[in-house]
Amino acid sequence: MAKGDKPPRSEPRVLDPLDAKLLSQQASAGERAAKRDAANARLAEEYASLRLGATPSSATEGPSLARRSWIPSALSSFYKGLSPRTRHLASGVLRTSIYIAPLFPIYWAFNEYVMHTLWVNGPSMTPYLNEDWPEMHTQRDLLLMNSSLWTGFPWNTKVARLERGMVVSFQSPANPSNVAVKRIIGLPGDRITTRGPSLKPSMIVPFNHVWVEGDAEDPSKSLDSNTYGPVSVSLIHGRAVARIWPRARWLDWRDWDAEKSNDSAAENYRQSVRDRVQKGAVEIQRPMLAGQWS
Repeated sequence: MAKGDKPPRSEPRVLDPLDAKLLSQQASAGERAAKRDAANARLAEEYASLRLGATPSSATEGPSLARRSWIPSALSSFYKGLSPRTRHLASGVLRTSIYIAPLFPIYWAFNEYVMHTLWVNGPSMTPYLNEDWPEMHTQRDLLLMNSSLWTGFPWNTKVARLERGMVVSFQSPANPSNVAVKRIIGLPGDRITTRGPSLKPSMIVPFNHVWVEGDAEDPSKSLDSNTYGPVSVSLIHGRAVARIWPRARWLDWRDWDAEKSNDSAAENYRQSVRDRVQKGAVEIQRPMLAGQWS
């Protein structure tokens, strides 16, 4: 080559397609091996941290040997997207719910078999209950009801479970969605001289039934056995023990059947009701295992 001449240009080497494919596969294999080595290193680090009781430095990256959360993945993603304050509040609510949840069956059992409360609506039990109804038409009494009619509590086993004069709550035969509050005036075997709107002049209370009426002197203010007949004992929910609100007082069913009362008007009305009841007029044939009513 003469001095001053430019060297010839070297032509670029063109790779064969097979060679290019082989080089690409080798590069991919190298990348996969590097990722695998990095993952193994993280696993080894987390395992060592768990063995020492420390928190893994990459707890949020890659696979973890820590215990899996019971929260579903969708809920877990939603939970992680909350702010720290909201997450703290949600955790507190969850922990509180775990302790409160077992109380609901206890509350249900107590309400169903021991005691429960009940609001009294309407004028049917005036003047014994809702005594301010004629003036206000909005006043309601809150009663404490004894639900344990079938256990003998709080009576002893020698006393009947249901007696004349008791104020009871029951599923209304006229409207099953409504809980009615009325007074028992007749037991099985009693002959009742009815009042309006009953079409029969008298009725015999059959076995396992009671005759209930409201305390209102006006029959039009009470929907009771004079309308739908004797009430099955299986419909009765409880017996009134006390009035809690607005003026607390004990409700003793024995006062209704007492011979004398301080209130002459109330005594005259109660006597007129008692005169309509012929106790034990008919002997009721009871099944062998049936309880005694008197």
